[in-house]
Amino acid sequence: MPPTKLAFFRYLLIDEMLRSRSRPFPTKEEILEACNEKFGVNSISTIEKDMAAMRLDFDAPIYYDKRQKGYAYQDPEYKFLSVNLSEDEMLALSFVETLLGEFRNMPIFSLFSVAVDKVLDGLELTKKLHTEKRHLQQAIQIEQAPYLKGSDKLGDLLRYIAEQKVIEVSYQKYGSESTKDYLVHPYLLKEFRNMWYLIGYHEASGEVRTFGIDRITQVLPQEKDFLPQEKVNFDAESFYFYCIGVTALSEKPAEIRLRFEPFLANYVKAQPLHHTQEIIEDDEQKGCLLRLRLIINHELKMLILGYGAGVCVEAPASLAAEIRREFEKGVAQYATKN
Repeated sequence: MPPTKLAFFRYLLIDEMLRSRSRPFPTKEEILEACNEKFGVNSISTIEKDMAAMRLDFDAPIYYDKRQKGYAYQDPEYKFLSVNLSEDEMLALSFVETLLGEFRNMPIFSLFSVAVDKVLDGLELTKKLHTEKRHLQQAIQIEQAPYLKGSDKLGDLLRYIAEQKVIEVSYQKYGSESTKDYLVHPYLLKEFRNMWYLIGYHEASGEVRTFGIDRITQVLPQEKDFLPQEKVNFDAESFYFYCIGVTALSEKPAEIRLRFEPFLANYVKAQPLHHTQEIIEDDEQKGCLLRLRLIINHELKMLILGYGAGVCVEAPASLAAEIRREFEKGVAQYATKN
């Protein structure tokens, strides 16, 4: 281990001993004994140099208490790795902490809040941020996601992906009364519109498949060799590159042209539908014409239908025909109503 890294670990041990409530005011000899046990240090001068470096490089207020015959921090609130942040940086942390509240009902995401609390404690910002967070909570409103069925399995799935563990997934499709077991090599967790999905390689079919977390009833780890992404020609970063939603079909992406009427054009220009979006025409009277490169899937069709008469598919013709048929079905349903 490099000397600088070893010295830093000694600093952490010394800091821990100086802040100890059960054994306060350690002597140099006691610090040396602890450092000898952990790091093999056998010289008092090393401990003296370490404490001098902590005072110089980290502003550690280490002093010798003659009455207690040991060392401590003059400022009991001092923390070795404390960090000074600007007002803007503190506000940013407050903002993140506020947003995390959206996920507190999900077991795995609640750990994020715990982690943030620990960081804030280490930065000695907790008290101030609690006050600022209350103000932010009154100033920020975000869409509240409902409780997601199956969210209790997210933590296990995330761990199996990190550990590259083959899993057996018991899956119940919509409309089915029974479950089916799938042997899966898990690669990715993806969120879309407050729903979570597991993407992994399914051995029996030899394909990468998508499983809705809300339909997974059981997950069991298996003692099998894990197939990494490159072995099955899968790349998590590129898999959804030309896709809206989670249905990444095997077809190649197509050039999509959508014309939005002027009012809606302002929305799609301010918030693009997809990162491939290009504006190829923009007119205050005719609206704007967008070009996108996307896989034509169910989610894309639902997105287009959601804009109603405010958008028209100009290309490809096959997609325009599908959207037209869906509108015709809708009109036919309303025509039968009294």
